[in-house]
Amino acid sequence: MYDTWSTLIGVLLSGSYLALLGWAWMFFAAGLLVFVLAAAALGSNNFTLLPGPRSGNTLSVRGIYRHLRHPMYAAVLLCGVAVTFGAPSIWRWAALAACLVVLVLKVRHEEALLTHRHPDHPQRMKGVARLVPGLW
Repeated sequence: MYDTWSTLIGVLLSGSYLALLGWAWMFFAAGLLVFVLAAAALGSNNFTLLPGPRSGNTLSVRGIYRHLRHPMYAAVLLCGVAVTFGAPSIWRWAALAACLVVLVLKVRHEEALLTHRHPDHPQRMKGVARLVPGLW
């Protein structure tokens, strides 16, 4: 799944997107900000690019993790929406749709791993959106 994920992100970022409209750049910048906030809230003990939790990790419930369970995935989605709507192409639309499917699968997989490692995970995450506050 990691290779698929990398390929999808590559397709989203390929081609000419320097001509994005102002609103698209704002969405892209928001995605980058969400990613930075998530990395900062996780700290070095919890940060990983892989979906499985690191050995000795703790559940992060501070910073942006108070509002989103998977803010790094939300960041990728924000950046993907920015480039797809801001500089549309058939390949970007396809990649964004596939990216959404992969994100949902990754969220479910990661939450199962976290619940296995931290049995209190489901209870602690009640009321915290997975990717989009108020939606899912």
